[in-house]
Amino acid sequence: MAGQSINNYNSKRFKVKLDTSEYFDITLVSDESNYDSEVVFSDKVIAYDDGNRLPINFDLTQSGTTTKPNLYWNVANTANTFTSLNYYNPNNVDLSCYTEFTGICDAGLTMIDVGMFDKISGNTLYYSMGVFPSKTHDPLYHDRRMKLHPVNTFAKNPNQRFTGKTKETVYNIVNKIDSSVGYYQELYGGFFQGFYKLHGYDYEIFPERVNKGWSMETLIKPRQYDEYELSDNQEYLNDVYSGNSGTFFFLGTRSENKFYHKATGIPVIYNGLFICGSNEVISSASVEDYKRVTAGLVSCFKTCGNITIYPNKESDPVLDLLSNAVSLRLSGDPKNPKLCVKYIKYTGSCITTGTCENTGTTYSSGYCINEICSTSGIYDVCGYPINESEKTKERWIMLSAVFERYRYLENCDLLNVGGLGDIRTETYTASTAGDTVKLIGPSGANDEKVGNIKWSQKWLDEVSDRRGSLKLYVNGYLFMIIEDFEEIIPHELNTEKEKQIGVPYTISWGGGTQGLRESLIPTSCTNINGPYIQDPECMPNEMISGTTYEPILVTNIEMEPNFGGTFMGGISKMRFYTEPLNSPQVQHNFRVERDAYNLFDFWCPNCLEILSECFFDFNIDLNACDFDFIMNDVSCNFGFDVVDEGCAFGFDVVDTDCGVGFSVSNSNCDIGIEVNDSNCDVGIEVND
Repeated sequence: MAGQSINNYNSKRFKVKLDTSEYFDITLVSDESNYDSEVVFSDKVIAYDDGNRLPINFDLTQSGTTTKPNLYWNVANTANTFTSLNYYNPNNVDLSCYTEFTGICDAGLTMIDVGMFDKISGNTLYYSMGVFPSKTHDPLYHDRRMKLHPVNTFAKNPNQRFTGKTKETVYNIVNKIDSSVGYYQELYGGFFQGFYKLHGYDYEIFPERVNKGWSMETLIKPRQYDEYELSDNQEYLNDVYSGNSGTFFFLGTRSENKFYHKATGIPVIYNGLFICGSNEVISSASVEDYKRVTAGLVSCFKTCGNITIYPNKESDPVLDLLSNAVSLRLSGDPKNPKLCVKYIKYTGSCITTGTCENTGTTYSSGYCINEICSTSGIYDVCGYPINESEKTKERWIMLSAVFERYRYLENCDLLNVGGLGDIRTETYTASTAGDTVKLIGPSGANDEKVGNIKWSQKWLDEVSDRRGSLKLYVNGYLFMIIEDFEEIIPHELNTEKEKQIGVPYTISWGGGTQGLRESLIPTSCTNINGPYIQDPECMPNEMISGTTYEPILVTNIEMEPNFGGTFMGGISKMRFYTEPLNSPQVQHNFRVERDAYNLFDFWCPNCLEILSECFFDFNIDLNACDFDFIMNDVSCNFGFDVVDEGCAFGFDVVDTDCGVGFSVSNSNCDIGIEVNDSNCDVGIEVND
């Protein structure tokens, strides 16, 4: 039964226990209607078995998510696949109608870059919108259940790394067992990544845009002490991009289109694209003496459908990233980190040009990469255990991110009201390949249509239709709110579908992205199956710096340096909802997980249980802190007024710098309360 007020009884109610572990702001009686029955009655997390609300649900303690393999330091395990316990089926489609998988023979073009395949050709990825229990943990077969795979690299012997990468990037993962939690995995540079949609293919297991918002929730444990050490020729992503350290969640496109430029020729200057707050145009330099490493792949490097890999027209790689990436990370001291949100968004302005008689407007586009971090650490709260031995214990935390759009949208409005329908166009692949569409005769691969994103002023004019609030919770406690946060709507790349398999519509857990850091291409037409090399034009300026390319090559590669980072610690659960959870729902999930993970309770950091036969009326002055019957921090001034008769109290105050005052009006019980210390560590002991 829900908590009752002692004033609800006809006579005084004795043997009352003050308990805030199940505290509610509002208590509903049993005959009340329209209350959240899950919050009140369920002993499982919100929408635990509802795939339409919780389609992505990874739980490493469950065999449905992982086979719980043994993982060892410096030993890659490509079969370490995570599978969602739930799946999305809002139209209640009869899944028995799906009996087969469809194969994609071009998957190696891009999946070699994340360690899925070791060859560019000769590999097949399979997909289906059914559910196939026999393929639950098979990394090559993707059904209606979301799958995540450990990232890896093949940019090492016998393949050739870019000269600016003197060390091998390590993506290690080991497994652990916790006596309370059970099986979990510990990340040492490694993380998991997967896709929920294949652009141009009949595969979409999470909606492109949701009606009101989404929620992401994860249980992770920041590591304070490393068990393993790198060798001299190894490094983590965090060593290269320390500003991205602690990234534990990513949504968007994992990289630029690595086939964005022609196979031959010289780099071009990308006009009109500015970094926010800078007058510098981000562009590649035109240099006559630069010879592209792709020059030998003009005619032979093709898809299974005979589409030429390298285009006839140059494109700016950063255009694929705009409003297409958002990440969450913990920053700073793992004992008390700050919480950060980073995202890339499209900006622009109209610039008036010409004379008064001949006035025109020139549209100038640009982008901002923003990061918002909390000013305080997640444990900078009144009541957190002060002694150092408690601080240095590695703690699990439940982090929840809830985006709620100010406007609710349905059906076509999701596409056309501030959505991608405003900037998405369809063209024939023949146009992008420099070919012509066959008007007479059989159609070919180049007669298919492909979606393209064309940025315009309309996208900026409808920004209010994408705005909402982003709420960040720590252990169910509302920690941070970002208002007017612009919704990130992941979208496809501006290239043929075969050249972006598994690149956009990506979710990462335990890290951000590698970008094109580990991307590989053939060296020549005679070496399509390797060994491979890396394209310097796919490397960011940070990698080009200090190499022979620095004086002549400037790239527009942004994903790796801005989102290339990993979380270092344990991971156990991750949930991604199609709706914004409210505070009671987030708090409910916290209560479900609290005991097993020993989560710090912000509502009761050091609970005082009154086991007395006396009726207490506590009048607590909360000038400094927001306490619910919490007495454990001396910076707070507590006033206790015991108003009921029949109790005799003896108070022994050992130290009094705390400003704690007790007023006793009567007595009969012999209760001794001892204040042990005064420097912000107050302990109250009830002796009788």
